[in-house]
Amino acid sequence: MNYLSIFLIVGGGSLIGIILWFALYYRNKISKVSTRQLFIIILTVGLTCRIIFSLLTPTFYAPDAQAHVKYVKYLAENHSFPVQTSRTFSPTKDWEYYQPPLYYLSLTPLYLLSERLFQDTAVTVRFLRIFSIMLWGITVLFTFKFLEKLNVHDTFIKTFVVAMVSLLPAYTFFSSVINNGNLLVAIGSGILYLAVQPKTSIKKSMLMGILLGLGLLTKLTAVVYIILIVLIFLAGLIRRTTGLAAIPRLILPIILAALIWSPWAWRNWNLYGSITAEEVANVLYRWKSVVMAIRNTLEYMQKSFWAVSGIHNNISSFYPIIGKHIFYFAIIGLFHGLFSKREKLIHIVQKNSNFIIASALTIFINLILVFRFGLLYRQGQGRFLFPLLIPISLIMAMGLRMFSVFNSENSHIHLTGFFITYTLSFTSFSLAMFTKI
Repeated sequence: MNYLSIFLIVGGGSLIGIILWFALYYRNKISKVSTRQLFIIILTVGLTCRIIFSLLTPTFYAPDAQAHVKYVKYLAENHSFPVQTSRTFSPTKDWEYYQPPLYYLSLTPLYLLSERLFQDTAVTVRFLRIFSIMLWGITVLFTFKFLEKLNVHDTFIKTFVVAMVSLLPAYTFFSSVINNGNLLVAIGSGILYLAVQPKTSIKKSMLMGILLGLGLLTKLTAVVYIILIVLIFLAGLIRRTTGLAAIPRLILPIILAALIWSPWAWRNWNLYGSITAEEVANVLYRWKSVVMAIRNTLEYMQKSFWAVSGIHNNISSFYPIIGKHIFYFAIIGLFHGLFSKREKLIHIVQKNSNFIIASALTIFINLILVFRFGLLYRQGQGRFLFPLLIPISLIMAMGLRMFSVFNSENSHIHLTGFFITYTLSFTSFSLAMFTKI
């Protein structure tokens, strides 16, 4: 495909986004577009882009896709768990065998059904991708429930969170392909929904523990949810909104989660001498200098959070730059709110300060964990932050809300138009680049 064809494809996607943007704006001037209508449009575009990615992304042209499918195939054929013997990027394509099994067990029935019906690897891969889109649907559902329980009434903030979960370009691609992180994000959205419920009970604690345990059996990055729950409790304790009597209801879900995960941890210890088995598959990377390690890891983390696709996150162009500057403005806005518009920021936070403070600290800890992984293995991918995408979006929206430009009556309309254009353009660009393979 020549450059003119690529330009036309990308231009076409961008043009559709811009047309929808202006149509929304003028429709809102004539008759106000309701929040419900806006969300339907956002979800429709998000679903459309995911279907396009799931069908048109080349068979194994997503990060670790072949390794994930090989895990599922092993379960289907051997009825037992595989043992990790090779390293990442090995020609055997089996470097995900050390991962917890829940996601792969969930895919096994779909794999067997597809193989029986089609007996075609390319079709099977696309069939399995449907599961990822379904998991995104679950995440969206709990996002709405989360916002409702948190009593978020600000239209701009709600729109920003829903738009990020539905139209963040990198997550749009990620949630359209085969990856165990998609199940973790869906489980995590349920955990976040439970975490913001004001009333505590044994039933809630047990359900939280079960979800935490299932999260750990999906991917060990689920530990960030445990950190969040502990920090919410500590924030309440320090601010005297939570008493010591609540300690049993904090400990119960952690103990239950540990019990659910313990058989897999025991297996890892006996097989690999490590409960995480992280070092079994991942290869230590030797950086030329500390400065290069830090700079490259930070750059890659930001880039792969906002707008990447392709087997090595190699498709990006200028798109991540747009997202990075949104993040920078949000951080500036938060500091502006803390020092210049404190009353406005407090009004937005209202009764949710414990959750917001705990979320901010958990996000920071998650960043450190991803940064560590990047320094050790050159794998500090932004998608490892997706388990906290909902609170990240919420805090970013609060930061942007501190600027007067985001306080106009049309700010949520322009926000929607921007995200639609951003994602449609990136989806078009990705498809154009896929045709060059």
